[in-house]
Parts: sequence; C-alpha cells; structure tokens
Amino acid sequence: MFTLKRIFFWVVLILFLFLIRTFVIQPFRAFGPSMEPTIHNGKIIFVNRIVYKFRKPERGEIVVFRTSDKPYVYFVKRVIGKEEERVKIVNGDVFINGKELKEEYVVYRSDWNMPEIKVKKNHIFVIGDNRSMDISQHLKGEVSLKNVVGKVIGIK
Repeated sequence: MFTLKRIFFWVVLILFLFLIRTFVIQPFRAFGPSMEPTIHNGKIIFVNRIVYKFRKPERGEIVVFRTSDKPYVYFVKRVIGKEEERVKIVNGDVFINGKELKEEYVVYRSDWNMPEIKVKKNHIFVIGDNRSMDISQHLKGEVSLKNVVGKVIGIK
C-alpha cells in the first residue's frame, strides 16, 4: 500500500539521483579506438562534472569535452598541454616547453609530427592514447575550458 511517507521517499530519491546524474557524475559510452588501450570502444566511462568548477584540468588526466557547435559531439582524450604552454610533436614524441613528455600510457607509438604551438589562455591541449592512428583522424588539439564536461573517474 502506498502511503504518503513512501511516496515522498521515492520522489526524494528519484530527485536526488537525477541531480547527482545531472550535476555530479555522468556516464558516457566511448566510441572508437582513439583512447585504446586505456579505454576500449564501447566501454562506459563515468565523468566527474564538478571537479573543474574548483580547479583546471591537469596534465595526464582524461577528460570529456564537447564541440562548440550544436548538436554537441562529445570526445574523450588525455590532457597533454595546459594553457600558455608550448606543445610540439616530433617523430611521435611530445614536447612541452622544449622538454620531452614521458607517456607511460602510450602503447601504440607513431611517427607523428606537429609544429610547435602555444596553447591559448583558458584552453588545454588534448590527444588520445592510441597514437597508431593517423594524426588527421585523431588529434583534437586545443579545447576551450568552457567545453570541458569533466574528468573521467571510472571505466566499466
């Protein structure tokens, strides 16, 4: 039998779960091989949506971001460069401000080359972990911080 107390409990629970899903943790499904072997095609990833309200993304973190134009398209990539850093790729090796970046998470190396760029203020530079793909199909480059949805905190 439904009592007012029980109905109230379920309404509050549903509202709580809706708020958590909308503002705190959001699931996404990964499509494509660009983050392999870290995140495989079809995996569910869980994204912390509020962490970047308090700080900016750090190098090495995996983020979900969206395109600027509607309808939004969402991508998952790893943060390589932070705002106002110089990023360059030479024969697959990434350099930040002239120093080679050690990337233990990269299994599939490439011979990518990219001239040095300076990451704009309020932007990050992102790349997927699977570097065996052609750079033109894979590199997203600079992303505005306003388009970053959140930090990947789990993979299922």
